Amino acid sequence: MRCLPIALAYADQEKIEEVTVLHSNMTHHDDQAAEACLIYNRIASRLLHGEKLPAAIRQEVVHTRYEPLLTVEPSCPPDGYVVHTMSWVLHWLLRCESFEDVVISAANMGEDSDTIAAIAGGLKGLEVGYRQLPSRFKEKIVCADELEVLAIQLANVRV
Repeated sequence: MRCLPIALAYADQEKIEEVTVLHSNMTHHDDQAAEACLIYNRIASRLLHGEKLPAAIRQEVVHTRYEPLLTVEPSCPPDGYVVHTMSWVLHWLLRCESFEDVVISAANMGEDSDTIAAIAGGLKGLEVGYRQLPSRFKEKIVCADELEVLAIQLANVRV
């Protein structure tokens, strides 16, 4: 959930992957967690390079434990375990058209669905852009002006 800024800050793919694994290992010294974070940031990087979300997901999940999710719903609970969380994130991103549908569908699942909605919302938001997010969602952002300044600074770091 907190690794997306890495893909936003670094343009070099090798650096994105190196920092992503280090970041994941700070709290989840687990290869499955690192794999999920790498897939997430690889998808984010593809979006930043203009790819469409479904195509980016397909490219990154081929030959991984997540490949079956291209065609079937996860059979696991949304319980916070990283593999389960990433499974549901991919499910909602592949099945929903709009940002609103992604985050509301994910959030309404129960259990650890707020995390699933935040993770899926990060990628869907990256795909559609801030200006395309529903106004009623943007109006709820605490410290929006400060966050906008930080977002611009982060974008400038990447350049």
